[in-house]
Amino acid sequence: MPPASFLHNLHPLTKVVWSLAVVTAAFFLQGPLPLLLLWASVLAVAGAGKVLRQVLPALKGLALLAGLFFLFQVFLIREGNTVFTLFPAKGIGQVTDVGLYACTVLALRMLAMTSTIPVLLATTNPKDMVVAFVEKLKVPYLYAFMLVTSLRFIPILQEQLDLVLQAQRARGRDLEGRNFIKRVKAVVPLALPLLLVSIRRSRTLAISLETRGFGSGPRTHLRPLAFRPADIAATAACLLLAFLVILL
Repeated sequence: MPPASFLHNLHPLTKVVWSLAVVTAAFFLQGPLPLLLLWASVLAVAGAGKVLRQVLPALKGLALLAGLFFLFQVFLIREGNTVFTLFPAKGIGQVTDVGLYACTVLALRMLAMTSTIPVLLATTNPKDMVVAFVEKLKVPYLYAFMLVTSLRFIPILQEQLDLVLQAQRARGRDLEGRNFIKRVKAVVPLALPLLLVSIRRSRTLAISLETRGFGSGPRTHLRPLAFRPADIAATAACLLLAFLVILL
């Protein structure tokens, strides 16, 4: 974990409230510019928390997904005036001003809503998050553990995918071709090794939980988590900004 910052020292629920406030604001903001500013604020928080470089690969992946979502949707909306057509002779690939605006808003909204998750995971200890859910929100420990574990599997799967890609490149597989179809065909076989690695990690996790007596009795916690003045101020600021966005 990178050097501690104010974001690392905040209570896990404070960061959860911040993430929910961003999601709420993204739902109510309509124009591309406000949504872009909202996403920029998430990047600013990541930079202030000294985790921007750490979460940058995940943010690039989310931006790619948002771009693919934009491309898949922009050609399906036929309302409005035509801006351009990819194949004018055949009338295929028509893009309208309404579709361009709507898909831009949807892509930016999805990007802003999902970008808080990597920042939350990079600045919060999974154990602290489980303790916060169990003690403060009264969530059953099993459900809290399942939620946090599933979230933690995302960066682990990304690391495993990078390892599989490096292994395939070392064996001479071409994964950098300019032909999009060939690149997709080259990446599809990587799903099986990634699935096998995921199953092995799941089995290892299950064995580890059994040897530690998971669920055998009441649990205790080494470090109690408490709200501090900084947490109260940050939570109030997030709720206030979300409330103002809803009103305006």
